[in-house]
Parts: sequence; C-alpha cells; structure tokens
Amino acid sequence: MNRKHHHLATSAALAIVTATASLLLAGPVEAGPRHKVDTHGFGTWTAAAGGAALSGTATGAPFDGAFTAQLTADDGALPEPGVCEPATGTLRLEGSRDRVLELTATGSVCGQWLQPPNVVTQVFTGRYLVTASSQRRLVGTEGFYEIRLAVDGRASAFAIDT
Repeated sequence: MNRKHHHLATSAALAIVTATASLLLAGPVEAGPRHKVDTHGFGTWTAAAGGAALSGTATGAPFDGAFTAQLTADDGALPEPGVCEPATGTLRLEGSRDRVLELTATGSVCGQWLQPPNVVTQVFTGRYLVTASSQRRLVGTEGFYEIRLAVDGRASAFAIDT
C-alpha cells in the first residue's frame, strides 16, 4: 500500500472510530413524550342497531383491560365496499382496581373490498375525545381512533392521543 492509500485508510478508520465513540458516549436516544392514551385491542363483533358491537381485550396506556366498543353509521347501516359515510365510534375500557376509560369519536366508516388476503369488511377512522375516566387528567384528551371489522367476526380497536 502506498503512503497516499495508507493515509486515506487510516483517516477513514479514525472517522469510523470517532463516529462510533460519539454514538456510544451520547447515550440512548431519548424517546418522545409517553402517550396518555395508546391502547389497542382485539376481540369479536356482532351486528347491532346501526352498526356493530365489539368486545375483547386491550393492552397499552393508560392500562390493560376488557373493552367494549360500538360503531354506529349515521344512516343506520354499515356501508357497502367502496362507500364511506359518517359514523360514531365509542370505546369503554375497564381495568383492574376499578379503572375505566371512555371515549367517543366522530369520523367515517368505509366498506372494504374483500380480495384475498384482505378479510376486513369495514374500517372506521375518526377523532376521539375522552369523556370519562377514573384518571381525571385523561378527561378531555383527544386523539385518533380506529375500528376494524373482519368477515369472520374478528375485530380490532385502536386509540392513541395525538
């Protein structure tokens, strides 16, 4: 190796060592603020007046527990594939030690085309407001809420403050 190549190789190695040391000395990357509400649950759904009733188990913040949810299309019927319409979604999460969280969301529900491997029939997305909680600091929290219904009776619900 000639002097020029040796100098370039040494400089490159030094740059890598310096960059690695800087990362190690900087410590872990700090995460953003924790979410007050970041809950996701899986369960089942059945047809209900104007939409669907869900129940299942949820995990996340502010606590884990059993949930019930309701999806109600404004016109009283879930939409066909390719159609979206205004709807309301609710969620009640119950945890241990009498903890509770309730939210109400407005948004739209859209019918989905069933093409393998897709089994989701309707998706609701909207903005929620926490209307009741055993943790008073959560009342008034706002965020994103989603409900997914599947052809085989499975369902999911997801809420996160934004």
